Amino acid sequence: MVKRIARSDDVNYRRIEGALMDHDATVRSYELRWGVDRLQELVSQDTRDKFYQQRYRLNDAIDKHDSIEVVRQVEVTKRAYAVLEKEAIARGHKEISGRYFEAPMPSGKVLAVCETEADCVKVARDNRDMVVWSVQEIARILDADKKDTVDSIDAVKSLFPGAEVVSIRPIPKDDIDDEIPF
Repeated sequence: MVKRIARSDDVNYRRIEGALMDHDATVRSYELRWGVDRLQELVSQDTRDKFYQQRYRLNDAIDKHDSIEVVRQVEVTKRAYAVLEKEAIARGHKEISGRYFEAPMPSGKVLAVCETEADCVKVARDNRDMVVWSVQEIARILDADKKDTVDSIDAVKSLFPGAEVVSIRPIPKDDIDDEIPF
């Protein structure tokens, strides 16, 4: 059975919903410029703690279904985002650029390599047909399971400066320990 919401609760709900739509629009605008959840990483611990406390107050008001308090806490939270941004800028941080290098892949797709994971989010959102990787992700892959393959490629590239990887294919195990025919 669906519980019918009383008229006063309906107004209360709509106020909360409207305030949260306003909140989400503000958060989205900061995230597009700074990256998802990145601003709070760029400020002092004290500012970060205050921001989290404010977010807790907003969530508490939402949990209590207190429309007046939700509206008030949304306004405070919006100002808190402006404080985060101001401090991040003062500390020398910049908005995400969304810059990337691209290269065609043999499959026909296009690879985009970004400087940071935050840039990847922006590039992937703006260019959904691209395969998007950060430099950090590529570094982790190159240092992962296929380390012997990567080490071999590195050795060849060191011996032959300018050598280009054009394909990678497994070597059949039967060919590894075969006798050299000359």
